[in-house]
Amino acid sequence: MTTFLALWLAHLLADFPLQTNRVFRLKIASNAGLALHVAIHLLMTVLLVQQPARHLSLLLVLGVVHFLIDWTKLRLPGDPQWPGFLLDQLAHLVSLGLLALWQGEVTAVLSAWLMVPLILLVLLPALLMLLWVWANDVQQDSRYQASRPVHWASRRLLTLSQQTGWAAVLLVFACRFVL
Repeated sequence: MTTFLALWLAHLLADFPLQTNRVFRLKIASNAGLALHVAIHLLMTVLLVQQPARHLSLLLVLGVVHFLIDWTKLRLPGDPQWPGFLLDQLAHLVSLGLLALWQGEVTAVLSAWLMVPLILLVLLPALLMLLWVWANDVQQDSRYQASRPVHWASRRLLTLSQQTGWAAVLLVFACRFVL
């Protein structure tokens, strides 16, 4: 169970707060940018598992699978964007579950009682990002173009997601390196 929690926490951190606007632009511009995004995922995983050098096969498969999921998502038509966002996250979640089943002996650095609230905390920027994507999608619909809440969400939720995400990153690093 802690293997899955560590993989999921690393994923949430790398896919939301650590995928800055610049990393996202690089990711959609080239495979090298996508490889950078995957490297950030692997770095977060390395920080959250004990003896990562003993689990190189897990890291290799994790990197390849994450690359393939994101590469596929970037090449599929996405209008509206929010269903693709949810399917992408579901594909990652399923792959993390399968990896945890395959490599169940991997030990997390943090205990489950600490990772669960951290995951819940990092789900906040993920939810804000989903709402931002949704707001940008519905803003194209004439029924919502004059909606102040939708307009506000499309302008502000990305920044709010990133700010809350960085607070979560700092808390995870504090738990990892201080506790």
